[in-house]
Amino acid sequence: MCGIAGRFHSIHLPEHPGWRADADSLLEHRGPDGQGHFADAQCELVHRRLALLDLSPTGHQPMANEDHSVYVIFNGEIYNHRELRAGLLARGHQFRGTSDTEVLVHLYEELGAEMVERLRGMFAFAIYDQTRRQLLLARDRFGIKPLYYAALRDQLVFASEIKAILAIPGFAPTIDRQACYDYLGLSYVPEPQTAFAEIRALPAGHLLLASADQVQLHQYYRLQAKPVEQSFDAVAADVSQSLSASVAAQAVADVPVAALLSGGIDSSLVVAAYCRTTQTHPTTFNVSFPDQDYDETPMALAVSEHYGTRHHTIALDDFAVTPELTRDLLLHFDQPFADSSLIPTYFVSKAIREQGIICALSGDGGDEAFGGYGCFWRANKFASLMKWPRLAQRAALMAGDALMPHTRDFGRQLIKAIRLAQAGHQELAVLLAGLSNYLNEEQKQELAQPAIARELQKVYRHFNGHHTANFTGLEDLSQRLTETHFTVNLTSDMLRKVDMMSMLASIEVRVPLLDEKVVELGLSLPHRLKTDGRTGKLVLRELARQWLPEKVAAHRKLGFRIPLDRMATPRFHEMLADTLLSAQARIQGILNPEVVARWVTQFKQPLTAKQSSEISREGLYQRILIVLSLELWLRKNNLSW
Repeated sequence: MCGIAGRFHSIHLPEHPGWRADADSLLEHRGPDGQGHFADAQCELVHRRLALLDLSPTGHQPMANEDHSVYVIFNGEIYNHRELRAGLLARGHQFRGTSDTEVLVHLYEELGAEMVERLRGMFAFAIYDQTRRQLLLARDRFGIKPLYYAALRDQLVFASEIKAILAIPGFAPTIDRQACYDYLGLSYVPEPQTAFAEIRALPAGHLLLASADQVQLHQYYRLQAKPVEQSFDAVAADVSQSLSASVAAQAVADVPVAALLSGGIDSSLVVAAYCRTTQTHPTTFNVSFPDQDYDETPMALAVSEHYGTRHHTIALDDFAVTPELTRDLLLHFDQPFADSSLIPTYFVSKAIREQGIICALSGDGGDEAFGGYGCFWRANKFASLMKWPRLAQRAALMAGDALMPHTRDFGRQLIKAIRLAQAGHQELAVLLAGLSNYLNEEQKQELAQPAIARELQKVYRHFNGHHTANFTGLEDLSQRLTETHFTVNLTSDMLRKVDMMSMLASIEVRVPLLDEKVVELGLSLPHRLKTDGRTGKLVLRELARQWLPEKVAAHRKLGFRIPLDRMATPRFHEMLADTLLSAQARIQGILNPEVVARWVTQFKQPLTAKQSSEISREGLYQRILIVLSLELWLRKNNLSW
């Protein structure tokens, strides 16, 4: 919806007369419809507006209460704002407009920081209490909307994007070595870390309260999977009702609302719920790829025809990935980020904006809540493998070694599965991390210079502590998979990608499957209602059989992937060599140049060439983008190890 930024000190802010204009300019893409500013001796607030609710001047931010003692700047949407408004009006509060933003200042007057527990939606906001000389920052339960902060010596600085914090005069950030080492395996920096040592993400489900020179973090929501035995039909009916209500609430705006229709089950169900609950035929969008193994356009068209949507297919043809595009998109993230699906996410967002639409619904969140990822249905096998005798595990490893030269993926996957099961038997966090990493700890040690790998911690710590019970088998493994997908992968990868790429195109993406009530239902599912061991999202698939064409309901999960090697231009290959293999490359002091050179060479080979069985096609994409994004980020920020 918007871009926000600000500075705070409980006594007196330092003078930075040019920062306001810099932050405003750097965040303009997040809110091209308007700008706002407030400042006094203790606080400065900057706002860029993308107008979706209350398009009149009464929706302008920063927004104050009746006596101008409380100010708010807000990014997101509060879907229960009408109910909250009714209660506040009954208690005597006066409203000037109809925006959801105005509810926040009055709710703060009533409840203080505890107000967040009443909010249903996606949000990141700052509330400045002028009387108490305190600042409240808050972020939604699942981290849909971003918020970063830096507790500098003379002030607290915050913003929707890191670039506005970096604009503080005299601020010379340094590299967070541990965060960057974690990034090498995950392809993203896991929150609350950022790649800058001085800057942190406000964690999902957290508040930050700054007053009297103190900065305190408080967790108001803790995600925990709590499976409850229930009938399949009953939970399917509950999900049908909750998803319909969520989509109906999130389709409300004072501007047209489109939908992202990739062709997968999640986005198709959102479109179906949209049409069924609103009795309208929205505009829908998907991206097509020049490779049938990646393209779900036939499924998207089937759903569009079934519900009569006005559909647009954005074709990403061969050689669509240019060096300039890739560089600009990677650098926009302000820290290393290497999820290749950022490219089609940007293209579809840009196409939506070009149609004059600034708001769209997406299907993000369904895989995490309802067991859609392959690791959920493979959990059955891992739970079994962990109980195998050591002799049987060794025999399987030998079989995998023998198959490696003769198969593209099977031998490699068998070895990985056995080793993860062995490690998971000793420490479950190792298994959970292994299912999320593109590079495991041994591969990271091969990639990084020896001294670097020795001095830093393993990534396993991010996958510990999300579930307090001792490991008891398949059900516990499923719970921990759910929790870590929400608390690690979803916030730091999927939602970061969607927010940054959609807001770069100046559109807002809403996520009905991450409605609090829908997620609560997903978290209550026992493993048997997530997967049968062959496919996932059993409950959503049942809903798909009721709402969607049969071929869509039965369609296997592809994910939003991109055939990067087929779409890269010849100049892209030249850029890789010039950037990563030159003597001036900043990764030279961090990474093993022989490993990087081998990956660049393999990536340049045509698809018909014999590929190494040690790295999958997608695995090679990720490796290339991991090192490229790191190098570009180091150069832009003039950083070295």
